[in-house]
Amino acid sequence: MRSAWEAALGDAVDDLHPRIREYVRAIPGGLVGRGSGEFTEAGCQSRLLRPALSVAARWGIAFPEHGVDIPFTIENRADADGAIRATRTLHFPRRERVMVDRVREHRGLAIDALGSGGRLEAALQVSAHDGALVAASDAVRVRLGGRWWTIPRIVRPHVALVERWDHHAQSQHVDVRVTMPGLGLVYGYHGWFDYRVEKEFPPTHGRLGE
Repeated sequence: MRSAWEAALGDAVDDLHPRIREYVRAIPGGLVGRGSGEFTEAGCQSRLLRPALSVAARWGIAFPEHGVDIPFTIENRADADGAIRATRTLHFPRRERVMVDRVREHRGLAIDALGSGGRLEAALQVSAHDGALVAASDAVRVRLGGRWWTIPRIVRPHVALVERWDHHAQSQHVDVRVTMPGLGLVYGYHGWFDYRVEKEFPPTHGRLGE
């Protein structure tokens, strides 16, 4: 089965760098993708949005903090339909923040449902460029009061993602930027990490008491 990223990319998946291609492929049952690294910079760039992001942090969507050289980990798991569930944990000096999302494919787009319960969705157009996975939001909607509301273009945040392989550092690099009309860059993170796919539960050796 293809992953949601593969399905959205189509034939363009073959244009990805081999390490990025492995990153977006479906994860077999019983396995998990784990990574660890450091964000050179991460968090909220706009003081105006920090109160709103404090609420978003409760749902695992985003967070109001801002920092540099922030250690983080990521875990990716696959659902039966090819969707990819990701959990990112950022270790700020004073607290830990967790972001969760689930990416599924729909009509050639990667639909990224952010937060617990997928309260915010961004429809991403994806492509391959110079071996990197490139994604940009086409539309954003939010669920409030049991209904979905499409955010009007005049205030709609724009999400841009780049996942690439850094030949010099021999590590994976990620760059996520969220911009808003009239405000520019308001949120994002960029940095490097090492990634591997391994057994969900490593085998134990020996029996208790041996």
